[in-house]
Amino acid sequence: MNCAFLKEYIRRWRHTRGYGVHSPLAFSIVKECIRPDKRYGFYCDAYLDFEYHEDRRGRRRARMIIRLLHLLRPACVWMPVSDKRIATAIKMIMPKMRLSTHKECPKDTDFIISFNMHDAVGCWKKMDDQEECGMLIFRNPGPTPESATLEIESKDFRIILRRTGMQKLKYDI
Repeated sequence: MNCAFLKEYIRRWRHTRGYGVHSPLAFSIVKECIRPDKRYGFYCDAYLDFEYHEDRRGRRRARMIIRLLHLLRPACVWMPVSDKRIATAIKMIMPKMRLSTHKECPKDTDFIISFNMHDAVGCWKKMDDQEECGMLIFRNPGPTPESATLEIESKDFRIILRRTGMQKLKYDI
């Protein structure tokens, strides 16, 4: 086993359950969204279990998206390439939140869910004038935007948030 690989594994292991994460917002994202306790579920979990009964990875992603949106409570979410099952679950659990699935990004978007980096980079650049927004990227996260203040990165997704008055932080999970 490679010594560098072992060092990297030990360094990342601290952050997988939220330990070593000093930002309260990042800690709550890790503990409640990415690696939650099994104590409670959302009302849409049974629906997601039914819809994704053969796709475990899709079910995990959908549950994480629901938990993340529930924690951050954005008013408007843009998801350009949306799975109808995820969109239905979001509308079930958060009926007051506006979910846009159009190709063009709405101007008042608070959070972006992107399943490819090309759309995400373009939309993040368009939203540079807004003070607070967030993004969840799946598949090939690519380079970090300069205006990001909090970044939580895993091997298959990246959560990027921009918050006013927050110092720049990055955590690898």
